[in-house]
Amino acid sequence: MAALGLLLGGCDAQFTADLGTDPPADTGITGVQVNLRGLDFRKDDGTEAKLEFRSGELVDLLDLRDGDPMRLFTNEDLPVGRYTGVRLLFDKDEGRNVVTTGAGKTPLLLADGAFAAVDFSVEDQKKSGETLSLMLDLRQSLGFDKVKDKYTLTPLLRAVPTGDAARIEGVVAVTCLSGTLLNPGGAVYLFSGKNVKPDDLDGANAEPFATTAVVRSGTVGLRYTLRFLPAGDYTLALACNGNDDVLGIDDDLRFRNVTDVRIGKGDVLLRNLN
Repeated sequence: MAALGLLLGGCDAQFTADLGTDPPADTGITGVQVNLRGLDFRKDDGTEAKLEFRSGELVDLLDLRDGDPMRLFTNEDLPVGRYTGVRLLFDKDEGRNVVTTGAGKTPLLLADGAFAAVDFSVEDQKKSGETLSLMLDLRQSLGFDKVKDKYTLTPLLRAVPTGDAARIEGVVAVTCLSGTLLNPGGAVYLFSGKNVKPDDLDGANAEPFATTAVVRSGTVGLRYTLRFLPAGDYTLALACNGNDDVLGIDDDLRFRNVTDVRIGKGDVLLRNLN
């Protein structure tokens, strides 16, 4: 998508950003359509700055779960300051924001998500450049209200400088409680730090830093990929029944293959789960 931003200052900053997604837990969801408007930035002095498209762009977020991410902005200007956070901006028009399932389309409510941490500066009269890869985790962002019969998207975004972005991937051949190999519907959870006891998305105890679905891939069989990760120490775990994880509810997930991993800047770590 060619995105045109508003020029927000006369400095020599050049900001570029891409967006990818990880899918929701509910494998019956076939589309998450949002009217994307741009990016909202937080600075260390408490002020905010925005980069916006000339008009909202209707995007199906599930189209961004594989392959190359979507280019949001290329070499756009940002005002002077130190930037500490970024989040997505949407046009909150219920008529255009919808979730699609086998039962049809359901209205999607949009809530303001927390700022994803970033750390870069734009200085007056100095050239600078920043390129970020943004990842929206729909498993941790998309919830369903049975009373209102509507979905709500509260974006949980992570951001990493594109040149530093790491990846963990591998083949999955795990026997779960049924005694058979894992079927699609499983998920891989990544927690910040070593020796973390894995937990579901219930808002208590350890919450995952990132999640991704286990998917079937041709002759490879089942695989997973965790994209756009910052360097660090993590705990990796497979949830046999990851599609049962309901946001905000204490669910009994069956975690297997819990292991510590360390990734460096730009690493591609192969970790098969057997």
